[in-house]
Amino acid sequence: MDQGLPALKALGMPVPDSAIARRAGDLIADVEPGFLVNHSVRAYAWAVELAWHDALAFDPEILYVSALLHDIGLVPEYDIGGCFEIDGAVAAERFARDHEQPPDRARAIHDAIAMHMLADVPPGSTSEVVLLNDSTGVDVTGYRIGDVRPTAIPQVLAAYPRLDFKVGFAGMFFDQATRKPTCRVAEMVATGKLEAIAEAPFQS
Repeated sequence: MDQGLPALKALGMPVPDSAIARRAGDLIADVEPGFLVNHSVRAYAWAVELAWHDALAFDPEILYVSALLHDIGLVPEYDIGGCFEIDGAVAAERFARDHEQPPDRARAIHDAIAMHMLADVPPGSTSEVVLLNDSTGVDVTGYRIGDVRPTAIPQVLAAYPRLDFKVGFAGMFFDQATRKPTCRVAEMVATGKLEAIAEAPFQS
C-alpha cells in the first residue's frame, strides 16, 4: 500500500509513519480485496474529518491502525467463527503486541475495532472508539457525511476509489449474517443495512 498517503497529507491529515502503521498497511494490502483496503483508508480519512468537526483530540497511530485493520475479521484467514468485528479485534490486538506495542495501546486498538459495529458506543468511550464507529458509517451508508468538508470528499475518493464497494461489502455482510445469525451483522442485515448500503450517496 502507498505508505506516503500523499492525498491525505495534502488535506492536512496526520499520517503515521511508524513501523506498526506501515506494517498494518502492508498486511491489508496482502490479504484484503482492493475495495476493502480502500474502504479502510477512507474510514481513517473520514474519522479525521469528524474529529476536526467535533473538536475531538485523538491518537493518530491508534486511530490509523484501528481503521486499517477494522475489517480484517472479514478475511477468511482471520475469520475464526466469531462475530467478525471481535475476530478482527483479537487479530489486531495480537498484531499490535507482536509489533512491540504496550498492552494499553494494543487494547485500545482492540476496543476501537470491537465496538465499531455498535449502534451506540458506551458513554465515556475513547475518541478512537467514537471516531471509528462514526467514520465507518460515513463510508458504508453516508452517515454524517454532511460533517465532512465538501472539498475533502472528491480528493479522498479519487485517491482511494470505491471499486464497487457497495456490491463487494454487501456480499461480505450477507455472508457473515447468514453464517452467524447471533452476531450484530445479522441484526443489521435484518433491519435494512443492505438496502442502506445500496442507497449510500456514492456511485459504487
